[in-house]
Amino acid sequence: MRIETDGHPAAPSDLFSTYGHFTAMQVRDGGVQGLEHHLGRLDAAHRELFDRPLPGERVRDLVRHALAGTADASVRVTLRDAEHVVVSVADPNRPPAQPQRLRSVPYVRPFAHLKHLGGFAQIEWARRVRRQGYDDAVLTTPDGAVAESSIANIGFLEPDGSVVWPDAPQLHGTAMRLVEATTPSVSRPVPLAEVGGFAGAFLVNSIGVVAVASIDDVPLPDASPLLTPLVDRLAAVPWDAV
Repeated sequence: MRIETDGHPAAPSDLFSTYGHFTAMQVRDGGVQGLEHHLGRLDAAHRELFDRPLPGERVRDLVRHALAGTADASVRVTLRDAEHVVVSVADPNRPPAQPQRLRSVPYVRPFAHLKHLGGFAQIEWARRVRRQGYDDAVLTTPDGAVAESSIANIGFLEPDGSVVWPDAPQLHGTAMRLVEATTPSVSRPVPLAEVGGFAGAFLVNSIGVVAVASIDDVPLPDASPLLTPLVDRLAAVPWDAV
């Protein structure tokens, strides 16, 4: 992994604070899907947390510098204070090959609309459910409604291929936005008791899309026939040059 701060090798002190915000993206052939959403989210969060804008062109310049010609990578842009932009570059990630088994947990991220640092609780919940044999945790509200997974948005499929997104505290993820732009979507509360009534479900983030096999002890239908055209439409979204 390569980590830079403002275009220079990062010092250990640049990585300590758990206050701040970030975005994570996949780079392929020097491009990013939904780059404007990543830059817009960084700017909005920076204004909210640090009371100042974060120019998108500055972020792009620093990402290009950190990539140093690497065509395919996982990139994370982190802001722990108002001034310094930390960019990390690692090997590219791919979505899991197998449908995911989820376990519901009673937790909602604080300030869920922000992709913020300091996510101990969601990481710990994910670790605990994996020890029980599940693939990931799905976060739920106090009244038992689905919100999001530990690191991704969750969408539920209707028989016509449209998507129902949980109307609950969650991050409006960049990949979720791209699905919304390419597939008919609505947002409404999704109680845990109703998940078995859908035609399928999936997780989506910048890494990609993966089907959900079950939530707790409720099996979900094979989503492949509905997910394939959704994934194809998503794949057709242009990759914007960094």
